[in-house]
Amino acid sequence: MGIFSFFKKNDAKKASLTDEQETLRKKRDEDAARLATTTEMGRQNSQQQREIARATALKIDAIESEMAFDIFNEPEPSWTARPKRTPPPPERKEISDGRTLGGLGHTLPMIELATTEILNDSPGTATATVDSAPLPEIEEIAILYASEQNEVVEQMLHGMIREDKLGPAIHRIWWMLFDFYQMTGKQDQFDSLSIDYASKFETSPPSWVMNLHALSISPTAAGVIPTIAFAGILDDSIVKHLEKVQRLSDKNRVFRFEFARITAVNPDGCTLLLRALKTLQKSEHDLIMVGANELADKIRAIVQIGRRDEIESPWLLLLEILQLLNREKDFEETSMDYCITYEVSPPAFEAPKNIKVSMALEEKIHPNVSPDRFLMPVTVTGSIETLLTSIKEYATEYNPVVIDCSRLIRIDFTSAGQLMAGLSPLTIGGRRIEFQDVNHLVAALLNVMGLNQIAKIFPHKY
Repeated sequence: MGIFSFFKKNDAKKASLTDEQETLRKKRDEDAARLATTTEMGRQNSQQQREIARATALKIDAIESEMAFDIFNEPEPSWTARPKRTPPPPERKEISDGRTLGGLGHTLPMIELATTEILNDSPGTATATVDSAPLPEIEEIAILYASEQNEVVEQMLHGMIREDKLGPAIHRIWWMLFDFYQMTGKQDQFDSLSIDYASKFETSPPSWVMNLHALSISPTAAGVIPTIAFAGILDDSIVKHLEKVQRLSDKNRVFRFEFARITAVNPDGCTLLLRALKTLQKSEHDLIMVGANELADKIRAIVQIGRRDEIESPWLLLLEILQLLNREKDFEETSMDYCITYEVSPPAFEAPKNIKVSMALEEKIHPNVSPDRFLMPVTVTGSIETLLTSIKEYATEYNPVVIDCSRLIRIDFTSAGQLMAGLSPLTIGGRRIEFQDVNHLVAALLNVMGLNQIAKIFPHKY
C-alpha cells in the first residue's frame, strides 16, 4: 500500500509540473504576441514619420524652387542695354495743411550717408555721395518743422526711431531729433537721447552746444562774418590775425576762428590767443570756433602735471577752451591738475554766455579762397528782400558764395521759396553757392524746395 501510495504521489507531482509548464508556455506566447504587436506598431509609426519627413522635404524644395524662379526669372540684360529709369515723382506735392508745392520741379536726392563727413575735391567745394531716392517721411517732417509744428515733428521722429525700419537712413532721423532738441533748448531730452544713441550705435553721441537756441545776437542779424584761419604753429606770429580782429571788432559782432590747421602750439601764442578770447567775451562779441577740440589736445600735449613752467598761459588757455566748449567735467579735472602744479586755488567753471561754439567740418575752404563767409540769421521768416540783397552784395566779391548756417535754427516755407528764386540768378555766370553747417531739419527743407539743384548743402557733422 505504501508503494502504490508513492507512485500516486509521483503522478500527482508530474501533473502539477505539467500544469505549471503549460501556464509558462501560455505566458511566453502572450508576451511574444504582445512584443510582435508593439514591434509592428513601432515599424508603422517609423514608416509614417519617414513619410511625413519626406513630404516636408518635398514641400521645402518646392518653395525654394519657386523663390529661385522668382529671383532669377528676369531676362539677362544685354551688354548694350541701359538700366531702367525710376519713374519721376509727381510734379505737385500736397502738404498736410493744404498747400501745394507747385512749380518747384523735382528735388535731387537727399544725402544719405552713415556720417555727414564731406570730402574736398576742389577749391571751396566739396562732394558727397547721395542716396538714390528721397524719403517722403523726412520731407514731411522738414515741412512741418518749417511751419513750427514742433509737437508733431517730435512725435513723428520718435515714432520712426522706435520702428527702426529705414535702414542706413535711420541715422538721419536720429540727427534730426538731436537738432530738434538742440534748436528748442530741450537739454534733458537731448541727454536722454544721447544715452540711447550710444547704446544702439556703440559710438559717442553728439554734444550739447550751449546757448545755441538763445543767442545774444538779434535773430534777424546777418552779414559777412570775418574768419580768422590759424595755421602752422600757434606762436607770436598770430599777432597779425589778432590785429585784424581788433580792427574789425567795432563793426562786427561775430568772428569765426578756425584752428583745424594748427600743427603745434607754444607759450607765446597761447598768451596772445588767451588775451584775445578774454577781450572778445568782455565786449560781448559772439565767436564761432572750429577745431577747438583739436586745439585743446595740442595744448594738453605741452603741459605736464607737477612741472611748473615759467609761463602759465598754456594751462590757462586750455581751461578757457574747455570752458567755451562747455566740457565741465574735463575743466574740473584739468583745473585740479593746474592747482597741484602751481599750488593755487582751482578756478571755478563758468558756463559760456556770449560765445557760440560751432562743431563745423574742418578745412572745407581751400587755402586759396577767402575764408570770409556770409552768416545767416537765427531765423528766416516772411519777406527776405533785405537778406537777399546782402547775399548778392557778398556774392559780387566772393566765389564761392559760402553761406554759413551754423546759427540758423529755422527757415519758414515761404522764405525758403524766396531764397530759391533769389539765389538762382547768381549761378548763371558759373558762380558756386554752398550752404555750410546746416542743421539737419533745415537741410531737409532746402532739399525739398530744390535748392540742392543750384547749391551744395552740407549738414553739420555728427
